Amino acid sequence: MSFQFVDNSDINRKTRKIIRSHVMKGRNCGKVRIKRDRNPQPTTSRSIIAYRPENASNDDDASNTALGNPQSNSSIIAVARQLANDLTLLSSTSTIAPRTMLHLRQLAFFIIDVISPAEFCRYTRVTEWMWFQLIFSNKAYFHCNIAMASACAAFITGDESHSPVALHHMSQAYRLVNQQLSSDEALSDTTIAVVASINIYDRLYGDPQKALVHLNGVTRMIALRGGIRELAKRNFIIAEKAFRSDIELALHCRSKPKFCSDDVPRHSLLIDSNDCPQRRNREEDDFVKSILYQSACTELRDVVLDIFRFSHILDQASRERKLDPASYQSTLIYISYRLLEIKLPHQNSEAEDNFNNLIQLALIGFQNTFCFGIGRKLILFPLLIEQFRSTAQTISEHDRSRKMIVFWALLMGRVSSLTKGDGLWLIPKLKILAHELGLRTWPLVSNALRGFPWVKVAHEAQGEAFWNTTLAQPQLFNVCRTLGGCPS
Repeated sequence: MSFQFVDNSDINRKTRKIIRSHVMKGRNCGKVRIKRDRNPQPTTSRSIIAYRPENASNDDDASNTALGNPQSNSSIIAVARQLANDLTLLSSTSTIAPRTMLHLRQLAFFIIDVISPAEFCRYTRVTEWMWFQLIFSNKAYFHCNIAMASACAAFITGDESHSPVALHHMSQAYRLVNQQLSSDEALSDTTIAVVASINIYDRLYGDPQKALVHLNGVTRMIALRGGIRELAKRNFIIAEKAFRSDIELALHCRSKPKFCSDDVPRHSLLIDSNDCPQRRNREEDDFVKSILYQSACTELRDVVLDIFRFSHILDQASRERKLDPASYQSTLIYISYRLLEIKLPHQNSEAEDNFNNLIQLALIGFQNTFCFGIGRKLILFPLLIEQFRSTAQTISEHDRSRKMIVFWALLMGRVSSLTKGDGLWLIPKLKILAHELGLRTWPLVSNALRGFPWVKVAHEAQGEAFWNTTLAQPQLFNVCRTLGGCPS
């Protein structure tokens, strides 16, 4: 059986020239050459493990970061050091060129930081991860992952052009995976993993159409192997790649995902399912009594409860016992599908529709801060941003509880990159809401947000920085005077 969806025929003459140029550099390997420039400028090819924007501005166009304060690097550096130690012990890496090994270290850091963030999950040696073991047992997967490391670096630094390193290794990956797709290994788990990784590479370089072609291919391959549920039971690490790609493309295109929440293994979820309503504790009672749960429409309430539970678990994990990485990922994926599956009914009024739409979008933003980021830089979804903007700009509430929900939703949109370039309307709206709610200082805001899905280690630092630079007391007084007085 032959699969034709992995196609590299669109590589043009210029791209092939770059690939050949990169290959020919091997002729000079090991030779010492005198540098012409005594003060060379740093390039994006340098190591960017634990990369953080050092002088990121606080304006509304600044790139948002996942999992909190980008300057809090202690746990990140600790993981990077442990990674280096783990990789040094691998005998299979002794024949790999140092520069290639650097790319693998970068990729290992990026992947572990996404699937097992140090803030919440216990550390697992990189050599124990199946995806890393595949790198040294499958050439196509090896080349694809080197290209992915370069793509991750380009995404973080904002470089939209494909590097020679990425193009060279991806061309090798295409050649090798096409051989696998035309052989008896066409439906093997390894081949599925390679094509899923190619899909990730396409998405990092902002090519959703090409990524969709590869996702359709992965979906077809999985179906021929018994379906995604069988793959999740047999090899969740590979199924996770398909799940995440599916969710991300559904958000990017605002389309129906190919899989669903029922496909995610329930035994590994961190949250209690709705099948056990009798298992209630004080936190559960607080969630049900919250203004967000009480104000949301019936269709949203179950997923609101799930996200409350997950938010509480993450807050605990950041301070106490760390989570199992597989359970953490399963729960993220499950809740993301639950959010995408919700079909909000049309109410009698447009205002009510907008209110429920805003809640759903803010909950998606909450999930995105944990799901979609590379090197702590969040991935943007233009259609989602536009939908959030059009909904938030028109919303107007008079009830105090609903005003507080709108305030939380707008602030969550800001820290989860749902408000790119929207400072002109977002900041005045938040200022007015803060004035009407009597939120004059960040401690008051932080205390009010305790009644909503809000994870301190992930959201607090960015929320406080945004407040201090744009919404703090001096600026608020101007709005108060315009409105005719400040709250006492």
